[in-house]
Amino acid sequence: MSNTKKNSSKQIKVKKSISKTLLLLLLPIIIIGVVSIIAFLTLNARSTIEETSLMDLKAETSSNAYQLGTGFRMMTAKFGEYCDTMEQVYFKDHEALQKYIEPSAKYDAVENTGIYIGFSDDTCIFADGTTVDSSFKPTEREWYKAAKGHETFVETDPYTDTTTGELCVTFVRENDFYNGEKGVCGVDVYLTDLQEEVSQLTPMKTGGSMVLAGDYILSYFDSELNGKTVSEAGSDYVTEVKSFVESATEGDVKVIHQPSNGLDYYVTFYPIQGTSWTLVSSVAVNDVMASSNKFMIFAAIAMSVLIVLIVLVIVITINRVITKPVNGLSNSILKISEGDFTTSMPRDKGDEIGLISKEMENYVHTMNQTINVIQSKAEQLKVDSSTSKDASAKMTDGANEQSTSMRQIQTTMDNIADAVSELANNATQLAGAVADLTDNGNRTNQTMIELLEQANIGQKDMTTVESNMEAITLSMNEMNDVVSNVGESADKITEIVEMIDSISQQTNLLSLNASIEAARAGEAGKGFAVVADEIGKLAQNSQDAAKEISTIISEITELIRNLAEKSQSNMDSINENSQAVVKAGESFNKIYMDLNNTAQIMKEMIDMMGDVNDIATSVAAISEEQSASSQEVTSTVANLTQMSADIASESKGVEEAANSVSDSAYSINDELSKFIIQ
Repeated sequence: MSNTKKNSSKQIKVKKSISKTLLLLLLPIIIIGVVSIIAFLTLNARSTIEETSLMDLKAETSSNAYQLGTGFRMMTAKFGEYCDTMEQVYFKDHEALQKYIEPSAKYDAVENTGIYIGFSDDTCIFADGTTVDSSFKPTEREWYKAAKGHETFVETDPYTDTTTGELCVTFVRENDFYNGEKGVCGVDVYLTDLQEEVSQLTPMKTGGSMVLAGDYILSYFDSELNGKTVSEAGSDYVTEVKSFVESATEGDVKVIHQPSNGLDYYVTFYPIQGTSWTLVSSVAVNDVMASSNKFMIFAAIAMSVLIVLIVLVIVITINRVITKPVNGLSNSILKISEGDFTTSMPRDKGDEIGLISKEMENYVHTMNQTINVIQSKAEQLKVDSSTSKDASAKMTDGANEQSTSMRQIQTTMDNIADAVSELANNATQLAGAVADLTDNGNRTNQTMIELLEQANIGQKDMTTVESNMEAITLSMNEMNDVVSNVGESADKITEIVEMIDSISQQTNLLSLNASIEAARAGEAGKGFAVVADEIGKLAQNSQDAAKEISTIISEITELIRNLAEKSQSNMDSINENSQAVVKAGESFNKIYMDLNNTAQIMKEMIDMMGDVNDIATSVAAISEEQSASSQEVTSTVANLTQMSADIASESKGVEEAANSVSDSAYSINDELSKFIIQ
């Protein structure tokens, strides 16, 4: 049986375990929380990385612009000094000026030709000693015209040098010489070095740079566009960059799409110092956000690992704290539900599950005791029900036999009753006449008996009255004696009071004498006089009290005398009544004796009539008695027959009940046998 229970307990499966329920509740919350935190941190990190990268891009662009402009700034500053000196120092002639500017041809902060000067009279001098023919007219040149109104160096639009084929620009300024001449100082600057430097710039390691001079492109990724205008380049990207540079402030950043490769670029710009040019730096958005993307990937991996670790910790914790104890408790409860009360509960760890385990252990202990008692009682019930079953079967058989016998007796008694009834009818008719005579005598006798009884009652009442009068007489005598004793006691009290009064008078006299003697003694007797005075007062009070008591005793004595006189008068009346009662009792006694004699005579006469009546009614009485007895016996037999039948029926019911009790006892034992107890 135990194996069957174990197998059945193994087959029972819960629909949903607590651990799975907790995991289903906790995991979504934890995952959502972790994902939200990581997403928040990632977005903030992405934003921070983006801002930091853009700040780096702007800082690097600003630094590059500063470095690119250093040579031009030094050149314009140096050559500006030449020009300022020529405006402030007298030179004898153009030759002297040429000698002065000759060193500028060797100045190499940037690649240049050195200073040359075109005068308003279309003459010109060159620092490197170059000579030109008379057809060269400076005032007709664009660089000369561009210098008008500028007291510092400004650059012209870029152009390609016909001699070297390099892209170059001319820095020019208007100059008023000390000797009064007017002219324009200029220097041709080659941009090859600038283009090479710009081409080597890689902002944030992956970006690129370009230089714009207004509408012209001085340096670009594609060297074919160098020296061309933006419109000539035909690039939407360059056009949008130029628009951004013209409309924005240095250091601003904008995302511009490059259609040629389909990428978006962060673009920023800074002016190149010493020039009016602009250095534009660009870097692909993907490159800038590469570190952010790496961080996001790392964050996703870290998030996954964290979630896995949290899940493992929760699973292990739930398994140790909840699943194992609950499984142990549920397995024990399953065994208990199958009737095995020998199972042990998991150890109490002090938590709610431990409390349930402890209470279940108490329950198992209680059920062990209860089932043990029930099994013991069930065994006893089984034995008793078996005994009751046998006894009820025997009782049923006996009741059936008794019922059969009683039916036979009833048939016999019916026949006897019929015969006795017929005899009783005949005897009754014979005794009818004698009965009438006897009735008349009985009525007369009854009257005499009642009269005799009344006389007897009257005699007894008179005897009672006589006895009561004697008791009253005795009581009154005793009361007279008591009153006499009270009177004597009152007289004695009076004597005592008179004695107290006499003593009080004597004490008063003694107090008076003591007061007189104290007065004679003078000062020495004052204290004694006070005491004597107090004694005198006490004696006077005692005398007054004695007089009051004497007065009260006198009143009591007078009342006692009156009571004694009334008691004596009552005694006289009672004595007279007692004598009358005695006489009445004697009269009632005589009447009773006469009535008793008359009743005796009447009784004797009735007795003689009774003898005659007895003879007449003897047969009738016997017949009636036999008939009545027969009827009673018949009725009794009928009742016994019915009772026998009822007993037989009840015995059958008792037998069935005993069978049911026996079956129930066996069933209870069978059910209890399913429980396994210690």
